[in-house]
Amino acid sequence: MSVHTVLGPVDASTLGPTSMHEHLLSDLSLWARPAPPGEPPLDDPIRPRDMARLRWNALSVPHNLILHDPDVAVAEMTALRQAGGAAVVELTLRGMGRRLQELPDISRRSGVTICVGTGWYVDATHPDDVRTADVDTLAAKLVTDLRDGIDGTGIKPALIGELGTNHPPTEGELRVVAAAGRAAAETGCAVNVHLSFRGQDALSLVELLLSEGMSADRIVLSHMDEVLDRAYHKDAAQTGAVLEYDTFGTDFSYGSPHLRSPADHERLDMAAWLLSEGHQDQLVIGCDVWTQSNLLHNGGYGYEHLFRRIAPALEKLAGPQALRRILVDTPRRLLDRP
Repeated sequence: MSVHTVLGPVDASTLGPTSMHEHLLSDLSLWARPAPPGEPPLDDPIRPRDMARLRWNALSVPHNLILHDPDVAVAEMTALRQAGGAAVVELTLRGMGRRLQELPDISRRSGVTICVGTGWYVDATHPDDVRTADVDTLAAKLVTDLRDGIDGTGIKPALIGELGTNHPPTEGELRVVAAAGRAAAETGCAVNVHLSFRGQDALSLVELLLSEGMSADRIVLSHMDEVLDRAYHKDAAQTGAVLEYDTFGTDFSYGSPHLRSPADHERLDMAAWLLSEGHQDQLVIGCDVWTQSNLLHNGGYGYEHLFRRIAPALEKLAGPQALRRILVDTPRRLLDRP
């Protein structure tokens, strides 16, 4: 058993502290929304002086939603390693601006282990052949990626995901999720599902994955920390799935004080509660860096934030053993596959 990385397989026991959800090179400008009237355009590249505007409305500048510079990625990963991180799971898929062939060089230059996923993101990014494919066809494609590598690169994914879902999930998204469950049942890999902050779809998506034969403890529910409802989180944890609190360091809003990401202290409070409820083996964390305004390079918290600030805060709240489970033991279990 081993963990597949962009530089080849490694023994799972060697995997160090891991962020389970990141993007290094990506294009998520599909989420861009027009700036309010009267706001002047922002120049490219983003500069630190632009951060106030971007924290207020992160989606109003399309080029804020594109991570394009491998050299910046190397610097950001180097900072992560210096803060105590060892590995990241890069979940940029087809239709998200994935640049898979550049990741091995980033890994070598930074000294950070990089794992990747496979699959398809939200409906708007699905190519025509996915829109018309049945579940069996999609599952077979996922199994091929897992066993042979992605699109001729030889790079094998460590898991399936992040599979995109809107609220409510579209018919096409549900077919992709079903296919992932079927492929996971065949291969034993884990599946990461992107959940929309606009709803509470975790339970129905877990049910769909389980109906295809995969194990609940191989399901990872992304972005649970964007909907901080204890009853919802408790119900999700009771399915046996892993909850992913993966937006640490995202402190921006979407043009309104009422449409904002939770603050880190709120995420930490929820994590401490979840652990106190006995779900120490069902939590993983990340920063889900996907905008220029997230980057340390531009005055954001960067990927290092997870290890430099959040990890010590969690250790104070829950103790060193719980922190090791979150950062090392559970990621090893989830990423370890045939």
